[in-house]
Amino acid sequence: MGVEMTGWLAERRARVFGSCSFISAALINSGATICADGSYDILVHVASAPTPVAAHEIGLPAWRDALDEGLDQRFFEAQAFADQCRQIGQGGAIIFVGAPEQLHGSAHAAAAGALGNLTKTLGVEWARDGIRVNAVLTTCHSETLGNLVAYLASDYAAYVTGSVMGISHHD
Repeated sequence: MGVEMTGWLAERRARVFGSCSFISAALINSGATICADGSYDILVHVASAPTPVAAHEIGLPAWRDALDEGLDQRFFEAQAFADQCRQIGQGGAIIFVGAPEQLHGSAHAAAAGALGNLTKTLGVEWARDGIRVNAVLTTCHSETLGNLVAYLASDYAAYVTGSVMGISHHD
C-alpha cells in the first residue's frame, strides 16, 4: 500500500536526468511538474547501471567514461542548477540516484564513492544558499525509491542535506 503524498511538491518544477518511472511518478503524484528546460526547483540525476568490468581488465578510456558518467556529469549539472538557484534567489533540492559502490566494479566504485563524498561536501557548502544535496544508492527501482526522492525534494526534508542513504531490495 502506497503512502499518500499528494500536494507535497505543489507548484514545484523538477528536472530528471536519466530514467526511473517510479521517481517521475512519485514527483508528479506529489504535485511537481516534470520539465525539460527552463528554471526548476528540483534536480534528480539517475545514473544508469554500468556494465561491470574487472579491475585488471579496465583501461583508461573505460575508467574515464565511468567517472565522467558517475561523477563529472552529475557535478556539472548540479553546479549549473545551483548557479540558476542563486541567480533567481531561490533554494532547491538535488538528489543523486545510483547503484551502491561495490556493485558494478572498480570504476563504478570510484565514481560512487566520490559521489558520496561530493554529496556531503555540497550539502554543507550549498546549505547557506538553501540548496539541499542528497544521494540514494540502491538497485531497488520501486515505489519506495520514488517516494523517498519525492520526500527529499519536499519541504518535509528541509533540514536533510549531505545525506547518502540506501534502500534494500525488501520493498
